[in-house]
Amino acid sequence: MTGNHFRWRRCTNDQAQGHDGVDVTSSQTSRLAWLLALAMSACANRGMEAPGPGLGDGGSGPGTGGVPATGGGAGRGTGGTAGSAIGGRGGAAATGGTAGRGATGGVSGTGGTATGGVTGQGGMIATGGMPATGGTAGGGIGGVAGGGGKGGAGGVAATGGASGAAGGAAGRGGAGGAAGAGPYVCPLGGALTCSSTGALKLATGLVTDFSSMQWNSTTMQWCDADGLRGRLFSFAGPSSAASTVSVDATAQNLRLDVMPKDWGGGGLVFESCVNVSAYTSLQFKASLASGSLTGCSWQVQLQTQDQRATTDADPTGGTCASNCYRYPAVFNLAAPSASGTVYTELFTAFNNPAASAIATPSQVVGIQWQVNASSSSGCTAQLRIDNIRFQ
Repeated sequence: MTGNHFRWRRCTNDQAQGHDGVDVTSSQTSRLAWLLALAMSACANRGMEAPGPGLGDGGSGPGTGGVPATGGGAGRGTGGTAGSAIGGRGGAAATGGTAGRGATGGVSGTGGTATGGVTGQGGMIATGGMPATGGTAGGGIGGVAGGGGKGGAGGVAATGGASGAAGGAAGRGGAGGAAGAGPYVCPLGGALTCSSTGALKLATGLVTDFSSMQWNSTTMQWCDADGLRGRLFSFAGPSSAASTVSVDATAQNLRLDVMPKDWGGGGLVFESCVNVSAYTSLQFKASLASGSLTGCSWQVQLQTQDQRATTDADPTGGTCASNCYRYPAVFNLAAPSASGTVYTELFTAFNNPAASAIATPSQVVGIQWQVNASSSSGCTAQLRIDNIRFQ
């Protein structure tokens, strides 16, 4: 200082550094001295670093009368728990005062190591239930054979139940095989018994339709759903060529070929005596497949036990000792058409040539068709007969 003047310097790096060319008069001495003291104090504090990484608060707004803002004095950020500290904002410059210097950012806080919870141990692997014991093998019991039928195929073996939780339930055994859908079975027959308890009754009235369920081409027999079994037969007079009888399995009908010069025919022999008293007539369908009945007539007959000879076998049981085979008949049937004619003959239309005291419907043991020559030339014809029933 010289005289009433002195020169002061701003401080840098903790040293005062005077303003070039700034003069202060004696009238301002007191005031400048006070300001100088404040400036020296600010220089002493400058450069101190905040210990924490927190965001420093900058110096407050413009200093009154040029009092420098306290640079970053408030910038002591508390170190962040896990994040890097952001430097404090510098204080705004004081009007006429020295701009406060922003607080130096605090030391970055060490990021907190997040200690994970103890790794959970996986649950115990669930032990699968004991494999279910397979149900009893499903070799199904073959279905009860239908009349003449083949035994049903056994049921498919049951697959054991899948592994169930906590020992799954046992698998069910296979269902028994369905009843066989083969030919019917007729266990009775072989002997004719026409008593009230021994005679067979036909629930449906059907004798045979020669379907695959009824006709057996191996045994050459038919068997219906009611258990009636029978076979074919044919006959011819001494002057006639032999008659033939067979079953056409494709057309499912009876084929009767006749060439009578006197008589000839064929039909069905029952292996059981049948009581058809519940019905009133015999019905069948016939067609003329070839030839002609011109020069002949034809008829249908019901065989009865009391006109079957005692010497006849397969079946046995006939009760006629002599003058046999006089069966009840309906004569002079109309000639059938080529496409087929249905005949319904009442029991009352059948004659009784043997004057039998036994009602015909109670002792039926067979049915036959006969063609009689009405001239010496006779006739040749092929007849087809089907759907034979009582109704």
